[in-house]
Order: sequence, then C-alpha cells, then structure tokens
Amino acid sequence: MIIVKRNYGFDNEWDFFNYLNGKKVGEVNIMFRKFLLANFPYINNDMKISAYVNFDRTKEDIWIRVGKVKKSISIKMGKCNTVHNEYIYNFTKFLEQEKVPLKIIDIILDYFFADGTRNGTGKRTLTFPDYKLKLKRKIRKVNKYFMKHEDLLIKLINRFVIGSTDILIHGTVDNFTYITKDEIIKLLLSLKKEPSSTIHFSRLIFASKGRNNDIDKFIVQIKWYNLADDIERIRKNLPV
Repeated sequence: MIIVKRNYGFDNEWDFFNYLNGKKVGEVNIMFRKFLLANFPYINNDMKISAYVNFDRTKEDIWIRVGKVKKSISIKMGKCNTVHNEYIYNFTKFLEQEKVPLKIIDIILDYFFADGTRNGTGKRTLTFPDYKLKLKRKIRKVNKYFMKHEDLLIKLINRFVIGSTDILIHGTVDNFTYITKDEIIKLLLSLKKEPSSTIHFSRLIFASKGRNNDIDKFIVQIKWYNLADDIERIRKNLPV
C-alpha cells in the first residue's frame, strides 16, 4: 500500500487564498486588517481584496492585491521550516561565481556528504554528529568566512529566503505573524554572529535533505528553526 503524505503547508496556502479572495478589507479579521493597513497604502474598508495562488512553486506562494498595490507572499508554518532546496552542485557553482575560495567550498562539500569525499561516493563510517565533530575547526572557518563577507551573506539570504517575495507570513489565517523582505535582511544580518556547531548563514542552517537516499543526498536544504520567534523580535521591536 502506498501512503501519500499530506502537505499541510499547501493546504495552509489555499486557506489564505480562500479566506481573502473576494472579501472587502472591512470583512477580514482584525489581524488581517492590521496587516493590510500596514502593507497596502491608501486603502479603506470598502476596497476589495484579490488573491492568486502561485503554481510555479517559487518562493512566493500567493499574491494579494488591494487597489493598485500587489504583494507577493511566502507562507510558512510550524517550528522547523525548510525555506530552500537546491542541487548541491548548483549551489557550489554559485559560490564559485561569487569568488568563494575553493578551500571553503571543499569544506562545505566534505561536510555535506559526510563520507570523506566531495561527491558522495565514499562509505560512511561515522554518524553525522561524530563527523561534524571531526570537522569542528573547519566548520568554524567556513562560518567566519560568511560572517565576514556581508555582501555575499545578503545574496545568500535573497537566494534562500526572499527571491521575489515581498512579505513572509508565518502561521495560519487565524493566527499569524509576518516580516517584510527588508526586515528579513535586517534581522538575519543582526544575528549573523550567533554561535552554531553547523555550517550556517546567520539563522539559516545548511543541511542535506537525506544522506541515505541516492537522490536526496545531492539536495541541499536550508532550514530556519524557530522562525516565528525570530519574526516576533521584529514585530515587537525586541532587541535582536
């Protein structure tokens, strides 16, 4: 029997679309009204909201239009959010184009495959936590490099999280928080020096989708843990 895993993230995106599309600003819940008033200038309660679902599966999940203003929205939920997937060699090619030293790229590949090779053909003799411990000094070297090169870090934030998204929403129709693209960059740059035992780009954790699968072991996943808590730092004007 084949079990199809339900994608609650997709369901949640449709919930936003179904809730918003065709309503007037004055008809949505107070949380959404505050969100619309803060992000769509010159609107009033009688203006109609239009929503559109993005079927291309890029960073933005839906678009919201009120009057002449249209915003692209990325919607997340849960505590462990995967914000980006990418073929590992597309990522390393990008790093090469950005003039990242080959020594840094080699460490990234070693960490990623965790089998003593740069191409996933080795035999894994250590658990990943033990392999990570073995690379402790090299991981620190990689992290220091990206902390130092802020322009590159901004490019990575755009690549991993923002794309062409205007606003990132975390939560459900009845309970959500949000962060704009400019606030994302501000937040992640302010947290770039946070210590971590992993290769990371500020709060964005670099990981393999799965090292025991011949397809997944070539896919980079970028994870943003505790995303909602980080967004609340911005929304509540808390120190970051």
